[in-house]
Amino acid sequence: MNVLCITAHPDDLEILCAGTVIRYAMDGHNVTVAVFTSGNMGDQVLPPEQLAAIREEETRAALDLIGANLIWVGVMDEHVFPDQTQRRLMIDVLRQADPDIILTHSPNDYHPDHRYVSQLVFDAYFQKGLPHIPGQSQQACRFGKAQIYHMDNLGGIDFAPLEYVDISESFALKKQMLACHKSQVTAMQQLANTDLFEMIEVQARFRGMAAGCRYAEGFRKLDAFQRGLTKRLLP
Repeated sequence: MNVLCITAHPDDLEILCAGTVIRYAMDGHNVTVAVFTSGNMGDQVLPPEQLAAIREEETRAALDLIGANLIWVGVMDEHVFPDQTQRRLMIDVLRQADPDIILTHSPNDYHPDHRYVSQLVFDAYFQKGLPHIPGQSQQACRFGKAQIYHMDNLGGIDFAPLEYVDISESFALKKQMLACHKSQVTAMQQLANTDLFEMIEVQARFRGMAAGCRYAEGFRKLDAFQRGLTKRLLP
């Protein structure tokens, strides 16, 4: 199965759904992670070009731990918009990954980049199968039926999971992946007084309490016309 996780920023995967992605990888599925922005605006000192290079290097190091593929889109951080140019970029991502399942942000998350990535995924889902829509990639121009799952919101705010994944066995590796994002861990502590490791620990434990396990990640399956499958694809 082709598994695609599409996030707005380089560390969103590790915060929101890495435990689940690790399980897919361990089960032998083909895992691709698409990072839509370069994260280049997330520091008060480092210039954007230098920060983008650091964030990409950190992302590759994290994904190497699980053997996942990376699609680095490189849109300017804090500048995701549901316009024609970025929709075509998202179509290219979907064509390249040709997913059977897509994990992405909830449309009501706190960050506009998160919300607009979610919208772009929804808008591009059908269009990637239309071969006359131009783009960089013309491969895998098939309609397919990929199930979209929305990931938890940061802090779990205004998000009620309908499905859970037990990540008790993969949580340690999730933390190792997050540790690769040194620049982001430092920036979040300095700019927002946020300990990312504490955040993922608390959220995974809280979702685990609801799911009846030590650690869990929560998801909501997208239901829309011809978008919903009748079987569970989460591990």
